[in-house]
Amino acid sequence: MFQKRIFSGRKMIFGIGVFDGVHRGHRLLLDAVLRLADEFSAVPAAITFAPHPRKILFPDQPPRLLIGLQERIRLLKKYGMQEVAVIPFTRELASLPPEEFLNNLTDFDGVLCGICVGSNWHFGAKAAGGKKELQAFADARGIRFEPVPELEWQGETVSSTRIRRAIAAGRLKEAGEMLGRPYRLTGTVVHGYRAATSDLACPTANLVTEEGILPPDGVYAAKAFTPDGMEHWGAVNLGIAPTYRRPGGERRLELHLLDYSGDLYDKELSVEFVRCLRPERAFPDTEALRKQITQDIAEIRKLQHEQL
Repeated sequence: MFQKRIFSGRKMIFGIGVFDGVHRGHRLLLDAVLRLADEFSAVPAAITFAPHPRKILFPDQPPRLLIGLQERIRLLKKYGMQEVAVIPFTRELASLPPEEFLNNLTDFDGVLCGICVGSNWHFGAKAAGGKKELQAFADARGIRFEPVPELEWQGETVSSTRIRRAIAAGRLKEAGEMLGRPYRLTGTVVHGYRAATSDLACPTANLVTEEGILPPDGVYAAKAFTPDGMEHWGAVNLGIAPTYRRPGGERRLELHLLDYSGDLYDKELSVEFVRCLRPERAFPDTEALRKQITQDIAEIRKLQHEQL
């Protein structure tokens, strides 16, 4: 399963988990990996899974992930992992007895010195594997096993599920506290109805996302990060654009970038929600909507100035 040319002959410390969001709880685990890697003069590495195990085990209720796989890998490396191994999660893998499951994960031509996992991590058929089985696995091979306690914040465990719920409820500051950074949503710019350009003189980028959690409908001050790595302030309208009453009323994320000109179609943008300005609502006519947009943009520029 591993790229043996990468791991061959090298001493390794593995941190194992799904790591969706790479939040502050995950980073406790990554810190433990880094600490052991320093102790053993070994390479710190992460083992993660794709797709998410729940998508395979519970296909009727798969979670919408906080971030995509490439962003997960980028963040794992940002927080110190020199290598990241992505294991395909299948029903066959999930059905293996705990020890065989671990043998599959650690089948590589390197020198395994240690394993770190969250203290509540379970694995193997019927989730029968846990700390006891991992300790036995480590003892039999003379390696270090370190279970890492869950991170508590405001009386509850920090988890990807809890962060998803906070974002969906609009508690973006709370989500950012648990992530350890402002929440970002990444998507691809597609063609829209063009009403914002023709009627409102306020061109927008329509963002389609495959991963990430959408906050409640409304108008948000936001920061966008374009493919050239530049940061731009902007306004996000999330919802069904009720003033125009489009057929089907599909939910859309429309982003207007301040002081920006350029072609963004088919390009990837990341959006960081700064503050919710107001709920989305229907206006009596285009002129009333245009006036509100002017007020929204003025408020965003004020926020931008305050953060300079």
